[in-house]
Amino acid sequence: MSKAIITGGSGFVASHLLDLLVKEGNYSKIIILDIVEPQERFIKNSNNTYYVNSDVRKPIDPEPFKALGCGEDTVIYNLAAICRIPGFPDVDYYHTNVFGAENVCKLAEELGIQNIVFTSSVSPYGASEEEKNEDSIPEPKDPYGGSKLSAEFIHKGWQKSEPKKRMLTILRPGIIYGKGEQANFTRLYESLKKGFFVYPGRKDTRKACVYVKDVARACLYFSDKQSGIYLYNTVYKEAPTIEEICITVANETDAKKPFMLIPGPILIFLAYCILLLGKLIGKEFTGIHPDRVKKVMISTNISGEKISTSGFKISYSLKDGIKDWYEECNKKGLF
Repeated sequence: MSKAIITGGSGFVASHLLDLLVKEGNYSKIIILDIVEPQERFIKNSNNTYYVNSDVRKPIDPEPFKALGCGEDTVIYNLAAICRIPGFPDVDYYHTNVFGAENVCKLAEELGIQNIVFTSSVSPYGASEEEKNEDSIPEPKDPYGGSKLSAEFIHKGWQKSEPKKRMLTILRPGIIYGKGEQANFTRLYESLKKGFFVYPGRKDTRKACVYVKDVARACLYFSDKQSGIYLYNTVYKEAPTIEEICITVANETDAKKPFMLIPGPILIFLAYCILLLGKLIGKEFTGIHPDRVKKVMISTNISGEKISTSGFKISYSLKDGIKDWYEECNKKGLF
């Protein structure tokens, strides 16, 4: 029976993937590779889950994986990355995401592994009002998008060195939401619940997104293919607008609907004022950074048409995903 290595295995998406793999029972051994030890329940609830402390930014010692029997029958789910924008110095995105890709591919070579599923991002497309698909030319606008695009090429180089044997699937998720996210959708929910959220300049901004459980399902589904390179935008067929997202969150949780729209320039000015105030008093106001305000005002209009016709079915609509997330948290907030 085959084995699986999950890099970044203690992270948000990886924890949901691990839950799925344990439930499905596809692998005799599942190895979590991370610098952070996974929650106890992941090891406790499974007799075939192991943890290897390793940093993908540095060369990865293959010996612990050899000792666990990893080899040609093993799948690597490469989920390790830093992704919060803003949040890190520009060089850190390349240091983690590019060196991480190089070291994971080197580990695959040393172990004789022929199958990698890599979670990239829609960020290589760059923000755009025009709808983009897998054939669109990437135009990354930030270091995260640039580093993810570079990481994709590194993985492609690994596959092309033995094209008749190696299988590479690149998944490009949009904004991923779900239990444990603690990012865009969580901040949106908290602002809506407190009645603080206002539409920033417009209501029709499109935001490509997907529920975390569908990302985990896609990782598993696309790990079973023939040799080659496969690329899929892992998002809804049509990106919802910020208004559709806000109304859905309000309808399916205890949050409130937005009550007004503020012109973009005014909102950005206020965000800079709040940022300055935070620096003066030594406090960070999460989610009110000017760069985040600007991001909300620009669409990431990415099509999920290709994945919808691939044989894989996204199970959770926006409404179903928000509802499931809220119920998983016992209706006590999206955390």
